Amino acid sequence: MQILFIASEAVPYAKTGGLADVAGFLPQALAENETVSLMLPEYGTEEIRGLTLETVDAFSIVIGFQSFPAQIKKVMLSPRLSVYFISQEFFFARKFLYGDAGGEYPDNFYRFLFFQKAVVEFIHRQKMIFDIIHCHDWQTALVPLFIKCSPRPSFLQKTKIIFSLHNLGYQGIFKGDLFNETGLPEYLFSPVYLEFYGNINFLKAGIIFSDWLLTVSPTYAREILFPEKGFGLDGLLNKFSFKLSGILNGVDYSQWNPETDRFIDHPYSRLTLTKKRNNKEALYAELKIAAGCQVPLLAVISRITEQKGIDLLLRIFPELLKEDLQLVILGEGDRLLTERLQAMVACFPGRSTFINRFDERMAHRLEAAADIFFMPSNYEPCGLNQIYSMKYGTVPIVRATGGLEDSVSAFDPQTGVGTGFKFSSDNISDVMMLVKNVLALYQDQTVWKQIQANGMMQNYSWEKVVPEYVSIYNRVMMEDRDHG
Repeated sequence: MQILFIASEAVPYAKTGGLADVAGFLPQALAENETVSLMLPEYGTEEIRGLTLETVDAFSIVIGFQSFPAQIKKVMLSPRLSVYFISQEFFFARKFLYGDAGGEYPDNFYRFLFFQKAVVEFIHRQKMIFDIIHCHDWQTALVPLFIKCSPRPSFLQKTKIIFSLHNLGYQGIFKGDLFNETGLPEYLFSPVYLEFYGNINFLKAGIIFSDWLLTVSPTYAREILFPEKGFGLDGLLNKFSFKLSGILNGVDYSQWNPETDRFIDHPYSRLTLTKKRNNKEALYAELKIAAGCQVPLLAVISRITEQKGIDLLLRIFPELLKEDLQLVILGEGDRLLTERLQAMVACFPGRSTFINRFDERMAHRLEAAADIFFMPSNYEPCGLNQIYSMKYGTVPIVRATGGLEDSVSAFDPQTGVGTGFKFSSDNISDVMMLVKNVLALYQDQTVWKQIQANGMMQNYSWEKVVPEYVSIYNRVMMEDRDHG
């Protein structure tokens, strides 16, 4: 099978979120048996600059009345895996992928319109044959439309297009008067197609014109069919629900494994769980936390945004700190939420710590040190930290939504089965009652070690996930239906 991935980010080259993990790790896992290509913008990251790239094509892309030069560069990672970078210095040689402290870049419409046009032009120029083209999120959502809006060349006649929705909260919405810049036929700027309350909505194109839609968890695929989590597209998604399904993300255990983690001081396994306490001692020494290690450590590792449930964390904060526990929060994001967190932490000196930055090293150390992981996301398409936590014997408390619902099973003291704890209420009393029950179980170390062991034995590796993607690819290739 010949498979092309198109994404705006992928590890290890550029990352802002879980999309990069999927677009980076899944092609590698698929390339064990299939022939895979990956196309990305050439950002100015150290990881990309460190590659030896071969220029394989150069041409111009017209947007409106302007022409922009494009170069296509390539690196072969293995006999079955190629990575292509779409190079355009003005658009992509920037410190950040989508925006900076001032917000999103004002020219993101042009940046990712250029990227998508360049990808399609390169495919046509090189007469590249693919069984599957797999696009990801709004930054690639026009690709299915560009391929299908004009007569397809013979080498693309049998190609099927998969489109993954990683987070419906980001749709690529731009002012309607920019539509003419796309070069698309005028009839497509209508509510049936790309128009969205007077604006252009890139994501609608991916939903309408792809042959299959995927989300990053089965529960999220169901949730987005309802107004609460459909972000205005629930009606459209219901129309195309016949081609919608969800596959829970995998994780890279070569990076997230307490037995081999290069960031932690004391590697450990399910059989040597007593060493986990040594990591708590090391973290407390580094952060100058004076609390004793016998008190449970509750960790939050998150972007500081409304989506991640930081509003709930702020509301329960005073009640949470009445309990005998230590709280450490790691993350950065929304300025107002950050300021409120900082003020709240200041009210509980010695009991809580807020590390206001993205820090991968600290994320690993905190997972290894913590006893409990708290993830109160208002919605979570997949989520990865709850899966990392289970591998590290850090018991998760999560909201029962999206991938959190799919990956964490509620612990039952009667049977000893389950990997964590879940809540669905926004009521402070209900959430705190669950927290108190969890803290009570922590006091019984025999029970607690059972919960830890249950989580550590779970397997969410990409190798386990790949057959699900291959099954979808094969299913779509067998269909005669051509959507759009």
